[in-house]
Amino acid sequence: MVLDARHLRSTPAAQADQPFPAPASQALVSASTPADLAGVLAQAVEQGSPQAQARAVEQLRQLVPTPEGLEAIWAILAQPGDPRRLAAAQLLGYHRQWLSSPSGIRRVLSQARQEGEPAVQTALVWGLRQAEEVREFLLHPDARIAREAALGLPLGRKTLAPLVRAFRAAARPEGERIFLHKLRALHPPLMGELVGHLMEEEWGEADHERLAALFVCLPQVPLFELFVEERGKPELASEKGLASAARARNWHLFSRLAEKALQRGPTIELLRLLLSRSGEDEGFARRHASFLRLALNQADAVMGPELLRHFERLTFKASEDRLVRLAQLLVELSFRLEGPSGVQASSLLEEWKQRSPGLKLKIYHLQQRLA
Repeated sequence: MVLDARHLRSTPAAQADQPFPAPASQALVSASTPADLAGVLAQAVEQGSPQAQARAVEQLRQLVPTPEGLEAIWAILAQPGDPRRLAAAQLLGYHRQWLSSPSGIRRVLSQARQEGEPAVQTALVWGLRQAEEVREFLLHPDARIAREAALGLPLGRKTLAPLVRAFRAAARPEGERIFLHKLRALHPPLMGELVGHLMEEEWGEADHERLAALFVCLPQVPLFELFVEERGKPELASEKGLASAARARNWHLFSRLAEKALQRGPTIELLRLLLSRSGEDEGFARRHASFLRLALNQADAVMGPELLRHFERLTFKASEDRLVRLAQLLVELSFRLEGPSGVQASSLLEEWKQRSPGLKLKIYHLQQRLA
């Protein structure tokens, strides 16, 4: 958003022959004096033609403020009514050497909290992008400010609880879309903490659709481990009171939504995990046989070649018992594969049949749906 000169270039065709600003890839230079910086800021605000304004904005992009220049920016921000305040706030967010100093972050945060001009406050919040402190503005009543905070929010232990509260309170579809997009990049170790914060909120029936969309976005391997294998299931039996009942309802709701999301759109990473674990562990294969069949039925044609390569890797020097378990899955998958992938699946099964007469008979029975 900041120092964006695109709107200045949307001019009539008659102005098309006027020169555009120099590319931003040119070498950055330091402002020689605060007066130079203040002068360029004034040009960005006061120039009459869009092309002249755009050139001034491009200069600001290439002008790295010195410590004295930063103080000149702060002096402008301290003057209510100064027409350069928005450009100054934008420049502060474009060149962010102050991020390396806790005092610099506190100074920008303090200015953002007390700022009275919405456009300037939006620019200051944008300047805090990827800093944990931006979480403070997620529930701001001004939609533009809340949007900048959502876009700039980093995912971490300190920001998950504010994110969940903002998602719970999201009144605008755009904000919800931003949060869901961010959660696709959630680090697996943070999954338990995210679910813990979700457990603490009250969710009504009207929220189920939004929660379903949330679980679709989450990394699938830790989601499977948490809800299908129940590695992180809370010990609800030892808890008492209404809070425990609410947490129990949430857990059952989340488990249902997570399992549905995993079965309907499994990723290749999840399918590889399921195949590997099923080949290694007969107990796992039995417990999750139904889940795995449903997940494999949703595997699209694009996944076929990669899954077949994974089957080949898993059967290298494998025992007969392991081959039987994998053959059950490969036969199920082969019924859905067509073209070259279907031929490859059949060839792989024929290769396994050569391992022993007993294995050949078992695979034949599976193919005839007798087992």
